[in-house]
Amino acid sequence: EITNATLHSRSITKETLCHWLSSLCCLLNENAIPLMEDAAKHLSRIDELEEQSRKDQKTIIQLQTEVISKRDDEIKLMKESLQLTVKSEMKSYASAVTKSCNAITNSCNAVLAPKRISSAIKTVAENAERKKNIIIYGVPEKTDEVLPALVEDVLAEIEEKPVIRDCCRIGFRKSESIRPVKFTLNSQDMVNQVLRKASMLRVKHGYQKIYLSPDRTAEERAAHREKLLLKKQANGKEETEDVTTIENSVRVLDSKVEV
Repeated sequence: EITNATLHSRSITKETLCHWLSSLCCLLNENAIPLMEDAAKHLSRIDELEEQSRKDQKTIIQLQTEVISKRDDEIKLMKESLQLTVKSEMKSYASAVTKSCNAITNSCNAVLAPKRISSAIKTVAENAERKKNIIIYGVPEKTDEVLPALVEDVLAEIEEKPVIRDCCRIGFRKSESIRPVKFTLNSQDMVNQVLRKASMLRVKHGYQKIYLSPDRTAEERAAHREKLLLKKQANGKEETEDVTTIENSVRVLDSKVEV
């Protein structure tokens, strides 16, 4: 047995040392050398794996570069497509806006033409004056009549004494009909006040067939006539109409003109 004590012993001979060395070489041949050979194989494999890893990393870098390049190309294509779309949409929008502006300009030019402006001003003025008028239906017509006095008598029955500016019969005189009387007051408020009390005439002796109405336009008269017809149908009443033809040839046909 080889120990520290036997190695330093003076009784060890050369033959013993040679025997020990021979035994050591046998041990190395049997154990150490195979391990070293396996280690060498593993080192070679490690080198191969490291080389493969470097190749894989290079491949990965190359693929990443290609992906980035393709992504840049796709982004570029998307930008170009978006720019073309935006340009096309802007052209369409600009064309639509131009057409709209031209149409508005033409419309404004037509509306703001001097004749149109003059006609509009005239219509507004006529409507403003018309709102100050009241029409009376059913006042008996006489040759020597004094219309302002007749109107005052009618208004007195509903307890109103407004200032009457103008007063006249409207339409052409016919023996079989009574022409309405149109008179003008100072304000629309006074007209509304009188018309609110118009229904009082229905219970006044001698005034049951006299009716007050606003001075309506032809369109308003047609709409009012339609309203009355619908009301008659709803009420199931058969009423005759007896109102004079006025100068513009539009007839208001109703025996009971309501405000």
